[in-house]
Amino acid sequence: MQPAAVLTHRPARIGIKRPRIKLIAGNYNHFIIPAQATVSAYVPNGPAEGGPTVRGLFTADEYREVRAFFAARPHLSPTPLLDLPGLARRLGLGRVMIKDETGRFGLNAFKLLGGRFAMETLAAEGALPPGHTVVCASEGNHGRAVARAAREAGCQARVYMAADAAPARVDAIVGEGATVVRVDGSYDDAVRRLSADAAAHGWTIVSDTSWDGYERIPRLIMLGYTHMMDEIVAALKSEPSVSSAAPDDHASSAFDSVFVQGGVGGLLCGIASWCAFHAPTSAVVSVEPTTAACLQASARAGRPTAVGGPLATTMAGLRNREVSPLAFQSLRSTVAAYLAIDDVWANDAMRTLADPAEGDPMLAAGASGAAALGGLLAVCGDPAMQQVRERLSLGATSRVLVLVSEGVTEPALWTEVTGKPVGHSAERGQSRLAGVEAVDSGSLLLDGIAEVGPGQTIARNAGFGPANQLRRGVGSP
Repeated sequence: MQPAAVLTHRPARIGIKRPRIKLIAGNYNHFIIPAQATVSAYVPNGPAEGGPTVRGLFTADEYREVRAFFAARPHLSPTPLLDLPGLARRLGLGRVMIKDETGRFGLNAFKLLGGRFAMETLAAEGALPPGHTVVCASEGNHGRAVARAAREAGCQARVYMAADAAPARVDAIVGEGATVVRVDGSYDDAVRRLSADAAAHGWTIVSDTSWDGYERIPRLIMLGYTHMMDEIVAALKSEPSVSSAAPDDHASSAFDSVFVQGGVGGLLCGIASWCAFHAPTSAVVSVEPTTAACLQASARAGRPTAVGGPLATTMAGLRNREVSPLAFQSLRSTVAAYLAIDDVWANDAMRTLADPAEGDPMLAAGASGAAALGGLLAVCGDPAMQQVRERLSLGATSRVLVLVSEGVTEPALWTEVTGKPVGHSAERGQSRLAGVEAVDSGSLLLDGIAEVGPGQTIARNAGFGPANQLRRGVGSP
């Protein structure tokens, strides 16, 4: 057994200057690099004892079901799989591929894959009659996806968000015709509030996180996410070096590691389960913010474990205190490593995509969307991560797949980080449709103003919190 050690490293410069990192090496079975600085890692020795099978959460029949669903909807076109040879050279890797979800179905995030699959499944069962209300909690992307799917199904949508949610994210959801309900507290507080409201009013919850007695819809959503991997296999099979007649498992073996955003674990569970079933030699790596590392904490504890403290991070879509219990059942046996990164790494990833190496495509991604790449940059660029690189077998011949899960959802932040203007006027637009409510355990925020109707918008000159006012009559044309 290796003795514990405390070392100080000055990380190599791979794009910007890095602060010093303190490393605490653990024992032979696993090691933990603490999160005081910019990156921490937990690498289990293997599947958790007593955990589920290493085949993941879903069955062969379920994978066939989701493939048939999207095959019957050819208008739902796939998103690109990008090759970044310049970045691969910079990081000393054989190949870096990025699944670009920044333009998925016009919502610039992957979430509608799961939301649409779940809601159309429910609608086919008669569970979503016209005019019915569906509710969810969101930091932005899931709420927008549910709002879009609800509108297309003729349903009403109410999206519960933390009171400090970014105005741009709120505007995007309101723009889909939903009512946004602002809850004092975090995403997890919003989940608890919507659960109570749904029970009182008979609304249907469409959540990507689970709890006791509520698992089927999160399972459908996570199953929908797996279609992303089917798209990747199809793209790999179309490469000149791969025969179109090659079996899917041949294309599946085209990547050795997959870096995925963490959050509550929904996307991670979908991807890790798919890999366990179809590409069992691939190592799936979870990436989440240091301030919201509930997946890493849960993996270390061997059970769902909430994290405390402030959730301050630019990776707004990943700031969760609690994992989805249903997802965690599978993650215990399907995830190879859990990374927690500081905003420094996410920001570096945004800059790397916005100002790419020669020959690489330019990509505008938000902090959450770029987080998985931030994890890869941290592992490859920080000498303190050598043990992690070795455990993941990252080297000159490695083929790495990275998910970029969202586009620019907060234009001001993206411009501040990258130094580039946002070129899409829609992203600079303001609310034009009804409804923002504010809820604080029964009391109203925003000085008693409960709803925002047409022609009203959220003030842009301050954060979206209890002390802010609303500007009236300034909606963009």
